[in-house]
Amino acid sequence: MLEMLKEAFRSIAANKLRTALSMIGIIIGVAAVIAVVSVAEGTSQTIRQNLSAIGSNLIMISPGFIKGGGGRVATALSDLLTKDDAETIAQMCQSVAHVTPIQQGNFAIQHERQNTMSTVLAAYPAIFDMMTLNLATGEYFTNEDEQFRRRVAIIGEEIANTLFPNEDPIGKTIRISDKMTRQNFKVIGVLEKSGNLFFLNPDRSIILPFSSAEQRLFRRSYVSSIVAQARSEQQAATAVSEIDWVLYLKFQDTDKYRIISQDVMLQTVNQTMAILSFMLGSIAGISLLVGGIGIMNIMLVTVTERTREIGVRKAVGANRRHILLQFLLESIILTFVAGMIGVGVGFLFSRGIAIIGSIQTAVTPLVVLIAVSVSVSVGIIFGVFPAMKAAKLNPVEALRYE
Repeated sequence: MLEMLKEAFRSIAANKLRTALSMIGIIIGVAAVIAVVSVAEGTSQTIRQNLSAIGSNLIMISPGFIKGGGGRVATALSDLLTKDDAETIAQMCQSVAHVTPIQQGNFAIQHERQNTMSTVLAAYPAIFDMMTLNLATGEYFTNEDEQFRRRVAIIGEEIANTLFPNEDPIGKTIRISDKMTRQNFKVIGVLEKSGNLFFLNPDRSIILPFSSAEQRLFRRSYVSSIVAQARSEQQAATAVSEIDWVLYLKFQDTDKYRIISQDVMLQTVNQTMAILSFMLGSIAGISLLVGGIGIMNIMLVTVTERTREIGVRKAVGANRRHILLQFLLESIILTFVAGMIGVGVGFLFSRGIAIIGSIQTAVTPLVVLIAVSVSVSVGIIFGVFPAMKAAKLNPVEALRYE
């Protein structure tokens, strides 16, 4: 076997240009697979990190719809969930640690001559712990603020920069208004920059005590949604079941409400990204197929060029198995070396995409192993036919070949 390996390397090195050209297809194929899958894996990791960053075991309950039928059109519901539903969930669901009703809407925000549009979110103080919303400065509003309906506000970083470009916002007054109302609130805290989280972007949001905003801004009995938090990751599925039971007792129709948990969202993300990675990897893998065909063509040319050599080997005692293994080994070495080079090129592509596109990429050992294994498999599959052709040559005719 050692002699076969030496002979394989000598044969490959004998024509360096042809060897390099035959390896290009495999190199490009492996590099493409690694680069594409690394982007998909990096995107998946980013989404998982974003979901995990908003707290753990969150469950969101939102209004559903009324089915159509008999000429009726299906209708989305908005005036369905109430604050009382949140209180019932808190009392009846043992696996739920925290729950808050949510009122959400877009309002014009003004401070002196500065103004902007912002999402206003009304919730209980528990929302900060539930969604891991940290303060850059100031303080959170409390249960006492909620109880006495105080006009206090926590604002996002972008809102603070827009309304208070050259001053400290703490203690300042902002005006929140729409066509129906105009109310003043005192800023008591500014959130750290966080980016999009679950159902809102805290950087461009204002969070108010639920009771204060409900009475002064929203003035409606129903709520936009309800957010709950399970006591632990192990109890998340139980919490979803308990919430479903409570809501079904009231509405008697599972279509009227929607329950979405972080766990389900993470599973969906993982499944979607796995499918996407497979599809993109398969498309990139087409170049491996093309590269394999190139390897087979080169090996067929090699067999033709070395016909007399094959005849001499058979004349001195080499059998079909030796000839078959010799040429198959050359094909495998070609694809293995090309695969390893492709891994390096794919890693560079991945880093380049991350830098140029400002996105996260991730090259995992499993992807590298699969890419190299596939490249070697290509060498075996496309090297078998030329090797068999070489092994079947008649030694007499081979010696006569010019």
